[in-house]
Amino acid sequence: MATQPSLKDVANGRLNAVSISEAINQFKEATTQIYDAVSLIGNTSAAAAKTQLYEGKIKALELEEKAEELVKARPLVTIGVAFAAGWLVSRLLQR
Repeated sequence: MATQPSLKDVANGRLNAVSISEAINQFKEATTQIYDAVSLIGNTSAAAAKTQLYEGKIKALELEEKAEELVKARPLVTIGVAFAAGWLVSRLLQR
């Protein structure tokens, strides 16, 4: 590893090509690390979103099963509620 140039060397224009190439390499390495970190954050966010989506699907299936059980247990009440909801929506849309 080469020694770092002093501020005096930089001010006097004595910065050599080797130290410039080292600085460029360090910059490229830092940029790569930043891209990797951002990618990791994106992947983590995507994984969390997929988990929430999966949990939401499970919850929707559970609610669907409960609704089917309710309809099977009380079909006349379900028909009455559906009729009342339809009538109410039609009244609201007519206005």
